[in-house]
Order: sequence, then structure tokens, then C-alpha cells
Amino acid sequence: MRMKFLGAAMCAVVTVAACTQAAAPAADDMGPMPVVAALYDSGPLSSDAEYLSVWFTEEMANAIAANAAGPEAERLDFDYRSWANDSEVDDIRYAVGQHAEPGHAEIGTRFTYPGIGGGMNLTWDMCRRADGQWRIANVTAIAVSDDPAAAAVEEASLRPMLGLDPIPPETCV
Repeated sequence: MRMKFLGAAMCAVVTVAACTQAAAPAADDMGPMPVVAALYDSGPLSSDAEYLSVWFTEEMANAIAANAAGPEAERLDFDYRSWANDSEVDDIRYAVGQHAEPGHAEIGTRFTYPGIGGGMNLTWDMCRRADGQWRIANVTAIAVSDDPAAAAVEEASLRPMLGLDPIPPETCV
């Protein structure tokens, strides 16, 4: 008898839990920041389009792969995570911003290089695919001067360097 009671009680608990879980709102997927953070932590860069598609839109992944396979004189000769030849950065900080359009966001990273002050500000333009996954649609960099009186430095964008239109397409793929 005691086992029947315990079994019935367990069924009731499971049923209540299932009803409660179904009624709960969907969990936040943490937004686009984990995509950028994982790219920084991914180790050496790869030029394989399938590998790059984990982080970048299909268009960007294919353009980065094509650039790496193209003429040597036209290849990107820096790590787009640090905007330098070395991927090592110090004191990296992340910030999340939102675009006015739904399904778009910006991740800002600011860091310095070992032994060099000022550092860089990178803006990672993100878009959300139909499956809900975030992807990088562009990267823009601007150097930060140590000298507050220094003239502003012009920003540089990865898309034009890869031969793509500076503005990402509306549809995120």
C-alpha cells in the first residue's frame, strides 16, 4: 500500500511539474554576447567557411574563406578579433547594445594590447537568424588614443575589406 501511495504521489508531483514547466516563459538565450565571447576563446583562426559559420553570417563566413584563399597581396593580414597580428588582448570588456530593428544588436569589445595603452574598440554587428541563433554580420574597429587631446581616428570595417557591401543584408542567414 505504501508503494502505491508513493507511486501516486510521484505521478502527481511529475504532473504538477510538467504543467508548471509548460506554463513558464521561455528562457532567455543570453542574447548575442556568447557568440562574440566564444569567438575570442576559439583559439587560432580558421579560414574554413563551415567553421566560420558558427560565428558569422553565411555571407561573411564565405567572404573570409574566399579572402584567405585569394591572392596573397589581398589577404587580410591581421586577426579580426584584435585588429592586430596577435590575438592576445588585455583587459577585454564586453557591452551589449540594441539596434532599433528587432533581431539586430551590437556587442562592443574594448581592450588593450600587452605593453600598449589606448587599445581598441570593436563593434560586432549581430543579426538573429530565423532559427533564433545570433551571427556576426560585420566588425568595425576604432583605435583609442592614450592622449585625450589626440584627433579622432577613423573607424575601419571588415565588410568592405572583404569586398562586401558596407551594410549587411536585411535577412540574416
